[in-house]
Amino acid sequence: MNPALENCLRSCPEGGSVLDLGCLGFHQVSNAQALRRVSLKHFGVDRVVPYSEIPPGFVFKRADLDCEPVPFGDDLFDLVVASHIIEHLRDPIGFVAECIRVCKPGGRLYLEAPSERATLLPSMPFGYELFCSLSYFDDPTHISRPWTPQALFRLARYYSCEPLEARHIVSWKHRFLLPLLLLYALVTRDAVRLEHWCWQAVGWSCCLVARKPEDLNGKPALRYYIPSRGPA
Repeated sequence: MNPALENCLRSCPEGGSVLDLGCLGFHQVSNAQALRRVSLKHFGVDRVVPYSEIPPGFVFKRADLDCEPVPFGDDLFDLVVASHIIEHLRDPIGFVAECIRVCKPGGRLYLEAPSERATLLPSMPFGYELFCSLSYFDDPTHISRPWTPQALFRLARYYSCEPLEARHIVSWKHRFLLPLLLLYALVTRDAVRLEHWCWQAVGWSCCLVARKPEDLNGKPALRYYIPSRGPA
């Protein structure tokens, strides 16, 4: 689990509410259980989720987030998680406004998406049937742009939220060991490990943690601006 996301789950109040947008796999439930945050209440939205897989107590709503709003009311959730969703949407900026709308004042938003570094790697050379990705372009449902930490930081500011963290998701251990890991994955033709190790080594993804201001209710307006930079 990314430490930024782990910190978000740990910071939720007892009995707090977590909304997972794009909840296929129900990863935030298992993440919370691993952290022993068993009192958290879980909600989720996805376009297609088999109902037989829904965990006990999980509140699921079906919606196509590419063309429908988040199907919950304003100011409800202590934490809103949207991991690897915005790159699949035609209006990612409008979607982020929806994420903020359903977040409680003072609550947190966690966004994760492929970074610009995801465009630097070649395509996955084998294991096509596993749908692993090395290149950003390996996934044909990526219809939006890759993101940078600064782009996510600015978007939070444009929506009057406080960016707490914006960075590439990098493991220095994997970066240091990458030559050996690459050799092993290529020799064994292990697409899953090749994907994971490369993502961790290069910062394939980036993330944002932002706080919704205590005095902000509902959906904020986008306020594009350029801050004063002083004399050139």
